[in-house]
Formats: sequence, structure tokens, C-alpha cells
Amino acid sequence: MSIEAITWTLEHAAIPSPTPPGMPSAPALTLVLLGLANHASRNGDDAYPSVRTLARYARMSERQVQRCLSTLVELELITRGDQERVAATISREDRRPICYNLCMPRGDAPSPRPKSRGDMRVPDGVTAEHERGDAHVTRTVLEPRDKPAAPSRTEPPARTAPAAQQQHPHIDDLATACRRAGLTARFDTLTAEKATLIAHAVDVHGIDALVRAALERHRPNDPARSAAAWISIWQELRPPQPKLPPTCGQCDEYGWLPDDDLGRAVRCSCRRKTRAPSAKPTYARTSNASREPRLPYAFCTPSTASPGSGHARPAARVSSRR
Repeated sequence: MSIEAITWTLEHAAIPSPTPPGMPSAPALTLVLLGLANHASRNGDDAYPSVRTLARYARMSERQVQRCLSTLVELELITRGDQERVAATISREDRRPICYNLCMPRGDAPSPRPKSRGDMRVPDGVTAEHERGDAHVTRTVLEPRDKPAAPSRTEPPARTAPAAQQQHPHIDDLATACRRAGLTARFDTLTAEKATLIAHAVDVHGIDALVRAALERHRPNDPARSAAAWISIWQELRPPQPKLPPTCGQCDEYGWLPDDDLGRAVRCSCRRKTRAPSAKPTYARTSNASREPRLPYAFCTPSTASPGSGHARPAARVSSRR
């Protein structure tokens, strides 16, 4: 939100009242212009709220907001801005609103002081000159003191970056990339612990991935003031997949060799995934370990009779129906 843009809209915007026939009313134009000023910068630039947001501000339909925007362009109160600024914030092209710039005068505002200057109580605005000091007191010369003179005021030392940021040079590159993308979060207020977390995220994901994740959560109306607000977002990112080792030169880029004589696909050894040998399960031995395992009754045949039994168990009947 820009106080300067809102003040210019309320006091200096040349909106005709009443408006000509076929043009939206002056209150409707003022409300839409106020909605743009609410999203503009101090100079009135880079205001790109959606039509739905402006309709919610002005309590009117989206079609009426579009008419008001076209009228404000015709009145030369707003102009189209840099659409690349919107593209850096919103990735989907079909959801990007139009960026507008308010036609505010550049430079400082004139001073509110009155035009007439000088002392108004006397003619010609000039006060009579008086002798300075007390004329009835004789001046004395101060004797020099034996005490040393007070030390002169020295300039304060230049502000340096925190020690946490000096230890991680990648944070400076990340801060530069964020400023280029339009993010205004500060990196000079990070503690040593948070700077370590951000440096680890840079090493794992890279600067471009972190900037894209921050732009997805960026809110122009309420931007993040410190980069510490993005640490939880960066920690939720999936780590990138490891790069495949280079091929041996005999297989293709995916690790496949020419088919064999039977037409079967052959995997090259340079791209085979090596698996750790799985440990074989161990079973506890029972007291009767030499006994052979008995099969269930339904699957016993005369040839597979249990040892020690005097007769064979009948085999189970198998139904021919399926």
C-alpha cells in the first residue's frame, strides 16, 4: 500500500464530475483508482491486482471494473506497466493480471509554507538589527586548564554484515537473486542457526529453485520482511534426483545395449542398480529339528505319507470345475 498514491488519487486525480454520458460514474472511477493505488508502489508503479479483487473493493461487477479501467486509460490517469514484473511473480500466463502505472507527477511535492516570507509585524518584513551578547558585562579571558582536552567525536564504524552471513557466501548470491525477482525480504537479520539452514538449502536445491518457491508464496499486499519466513517452505522442497553416471560408450543414454539373438533387451552393467545383499532370515531351531515338515491333510498323497504312520492318507479330491 502506498500513502502517496492514495493521497494523489483522493486530492489530485483529474476525474470529471459529472462524467459524460456513456462513461462510468465518478465514484466508480475513484474506487477503482483507489484499488490500484492500494497495490502500487511509492511512485505509483507496478499495480497489478486482479479484476476480481478490484470488483470486491468497489462492490461492483467485474464487467463494470473493466469499463472503469478502460476509461481511466482514456483519461490518461493510468498506463500499462511492465508485464515482465507480473510474469516473475505468477507463472501461469492465463492467470496474469495487467500491470498498471499511475500517472503521478515525479519528484517531491511542493512545500506547504506560505508564499510571503519574513517578519510580518514590521514594515518591509525586516527586523531591526540588535547587538549580540550582553553589553553591560565585561568579557574575561579563560585561563587554560591542566586537564587534557576531551577526545574528538569520531565517526561511527561502518556497518558490516553479520558474522552468520560472512560465514556463508551463498546467502549473498541468494539475496541478490531475490531482489532481482522483486522480493524485498531482508537477509542481514538472520541468526547463525537460520543462516546455516538457508545455506544448506542452497547447497541441496540451488538458488533458482529457492527463488521460485519464494515467488509462489509471495503476497504483494503482505510481503515477507525477513528471509526466515521462507525456511519452512524451502525445507519442504523435494531434493533433486541424483544425476546418472556417465555411460561406458557402448550403450545408449538410458543404459540399454542392442538386443541379443533372441530379441531380448540387454541392460548394460554401467547403469545397473546395485542392490545391497538382503540378509537371509534365520529361524530358531526346535528340539525336534530332524523331523520333516508335515504337509496339510488335503495335500497328502500316498507317496507323501508322514513318517512313523502305519497307513497313507488319502489324497484330496480335485474338482474338475474351475
